[in-house]
Amino acid sequence: MPQPRVLTSNSISDGATRRPDASATPRGTVNERRRSVVRPFTALVAIAALFAAAPALAQGKPTPPKTQPAPAKPAAPAAPAKAAPAKKADPAAKADKGQSIEEKSLRGVVAIERAGQPVGMGAVLAADGRVLTALSPLGAGNDLEVKYADGTSARVRLGHHDRVWDLALLVPQTGKWADGLTASSRDPVREDATLRSFTASKGKPVAAAMSLRSHKTLIGGDDKALDNALELGSRVAPSDLGSPIIDEEGRVVAIIGRGCAPNADGKPCTPVAFGAPTTAIRNFLRSVPTTAVAPSAWLGIQGVAETGAVAKGVRITVVHPESPADEAQLKGGDKASSDVILAVGGTPVTSPETLADAIRTHAVGEKVPLMVFGQGRYRQVTVLLRVAPEARAAGEKSEKSAPSAHPAELPPLEAPAPKK
Repeated sequence: MPQPRVLTSNSISDGATRRPDASATPRGTVNERRRSVVRPFTALVAIAALFAAAPALAQGKPTPPKTQPAPAKPAAPAAPAKAAPAKKADPAAKADKGQSIEEKSLRGVVAIERAGQPVGMGAVLAADGRVLTALSPLGAGNDLEVKYADGTSARVRLGHHDRVWDLALLVPQTGKWADGLTASSRDPVREDATLRSFTASKGKPVAAAMSLRSHKTLIGGDDKALDNALELGSRVAPSDLGSPIIDEEGRVVAIIGRGCAPNADGKPCTPVAFGAPTTAIRNFLRSVPTTAVAPSAWLGIQGVAETGAVAKGVRITVVHPESPADEAQLKGGDKASSDVILAVGGTPVTSPETLADAIRTHAVGEKVPLMVFGQGRYRQVTVLLRVAPEARAAGEKSEKSAPSAHPAELPPLEAPAPKK
């Protein structure tokens, strides 16, 4: 197996989507995009804690009332003892019906390709949709696609990276994959651990046994020390870099990256694959800039709140040419001829703000049903959401002309303490 090289290249360009010019965007869309720039996904470990099941309460036996000689008034009957609440099942520790832990975990693993050729592996962040992977196999960071478990693909861009720990965050430009992975809180270096990593076979991820030897200090990108890195006891192919390592519960214990093992007597270090632990992943995700988010979906209308005898929603005043709304033949204009949007995907909307919020919950490339009232009748219309033209033009310009990253421009590894 060829040994990977140490990551020292400065050629990775930051492909984060830039925010479009608000002055050329309708009011509803501006509100929508302001809301879409939210704090990035903070940490895999924090999400894992959300699924901790609460312990069941112990059920006590009711105490029988003491015997009273000829009470003046009958005593109130004792309330029956409440049954102890059932312990909640851990969704990450229990596979869906008919699926093993391994099969369920595969839903959150992607193969990364460029021009149809495998580049590396990655893990989808649970409830987020972005992809965590290794930086070193990505090359220039552009023209990348991820292939999901069902065979579909999405174009991705490099939103954030860390050369020291060889980590990268990829931002899908269309759609949002629903299944993802969370982190383990258990020490992966233990005798009873049963670990798996992933490799690409015919373009699809498959699980493979993985072992870890110890925690070890290695050398990462820019010749920085990697404290508490995980030493691998199994071989991995160069195209498997970025793969998550999961435990018996299907939770992530590390991401496979590329580093260097120091040698004695001043000899050059030896290139090796290693596991970036969850502590390093947490710090990396905390430092993700707010600009590294998926592009906002665009409907392409302006509207006002409408409350009438037969319809309550958002009346369309303007439909932008060549927009998703225009392609769906929605009508704008005066009260007599325009359409009123009543619901988005089954969610009622009563103002431009609630309409923007409802659209924001859907992703670019998603088909969304709208309930509409117009011309005296109700009808359902399906729109295919896209990114706004200004955002698309800005993204293309950024991808083609963004300068190479420089060490001084990278965010610090240690993130500031979260605000209380």
